[in-house]
Amino acid sequence: MLPIFFKLHSQYIKTQLEYKANFWMMMISGVLTRVVLLAVPFVLYRNMTEIAGWKESEVYLILSFTFLSEGLCNLLFNGIWQLPDMVFNGNLDIVLSRPVSPLIQVLTKDIGLQGISITVFGVITMVLSLVDMEVTNLLIIPLCVLLVLVGTVIRLSVYIITNSAVFWFNSGGSNNIPYIVGGIGDFAKYPIDIYPKWMQIILFFIIPFGFIGFVPTLILKGLYMGIGTAVLLAVSILFFIIARIVFKKGIKNYESMGM
Repeated sequence: MLPIFFKLHSQYIKTQLEYKANFWMMMISGVLTRVVLLAVPFVLYRNMTEIAGWKESEVYLILSFTFLSEGLCNLLFNGIWQLPDMVFNGNLDIVLSRPVSPLIQVLTKDIGLQGISITVFGVITMVLSLVDMEVTNLLIIPLCVLLVLVGTVIRLSVYIITNSAVFWFNSGGSNNIPYIVGGIGDFAKYPIDIYPKWMQIILFFIIPFGFIGFVPTLILKGLYMGIGTAVLLAVSILFFIIARIVFKKGIKNYESMGM
């Protein structure tokens, strides 16, 4: 399946790179929006040294994991955001007629070029944060890569589940559920333990964005390294399985435009 995935993706990338002005605009916009997010803790920490026990570099590290998972999803799986429109316009019929996994076809339907700059920006932010935290052991690199991949799978799973809601709640090709869930998940860009307990429960067990940046940062701080990594792997596998099931159920519920 992976060769097919990258083959489909490479063809779409070629078409997008033909528009150079659009490419650079997406690169710049990706960086600017993330700079704004970094500006919030930057301003706050000019007047204090810690917030609920969290240092400035540690908050930046949480943000870096968020940037990387978001950037990779934009770059590799942005097609999932086209699903509501495909269902409404009947373009999913074409996908279902091909002898290739429908999910892979949907995921490769689009590419968010801004994902390139967001990913690079996330790497830079992560490196600077780790250096400031004095975590400079090169052996930490494989662990960081693993944590980023796990976070990306969790984010992708949430995207698949929420966008698949269109199979049951199709309102003229629009689906607000992913945006509502994403808006709530944005709270996980900062330390989750600063929120009330009910919000923490939501960000861990309902919208698991807390496992994307918060838990990996705890692990890199040296807290719960073994059990934390195991929990992250389990959560990513669980939610991806749920996402696959929801998508397949949605396909079965789909009514072709030709029916």
